[in-house]
Amino acid sequence: MVTLQAADLLFVRNQHDGMDDAIAAATGDYVHVGIVVDETHVIHASPKYGVATQTLAQFLSDSPHPDLYRPEIQKHQAENVIAQAKTYEGLSYNKTFYPDGDGIYCSQLVELAFQGMITFPTQPLHFNDDKQEVSDYWQHYYDKLNVAVPINKPGSNPEAMAKDKNLKFIDKL
Repeated sequence: MVTLQAADLLFVRNQHDGMDDAIAAATGDYVHVGIVVDETHVIHASPKYGVATQTLAQFLSDSPHPDLYRPEIQKHQAENVIAQAKTYEGLSYNKTFYPDGDGIYCSQLVELAFQGMITFPTQPLHFNDDKQEVSDYWQHYYDKLNVAVPINKPGSNPEAMAKDKNLKFIDKL
């Protein structure tokens, strides 16, 4: 049995709903990420909850079998990661994914929480599928928000984040 540590990251693979499939088509199989607070709690940003701390059981009921990655940081830095992440608790989800959009999205929360300890490189945002630069899903999504699709704006995504050299794959939960 794997022991979770504060600041471990839980990367969630495509659960094959609309948004997950659209994210996976544009960036890769990891579509969500949460930060372990302690052995029984996770903080993450989701469309359903905004930035929230949940029990690990609640997180796993929505996102079963995540992959566990451990950041290469010191214990006191892990405490800082959690403290920093908690400053965003209660904010809404950044539905536009714009860097200055209202709220925070999942990998954006991780970037902010690890600031000063691990710098995750920004990525140009992509909303494509195997047929077009902006998939039908994303075009419809942004039409409903009444904003332009932020193609190539700086941002982050769980897939690119999981490949960072400062993270080590531990196991699947």
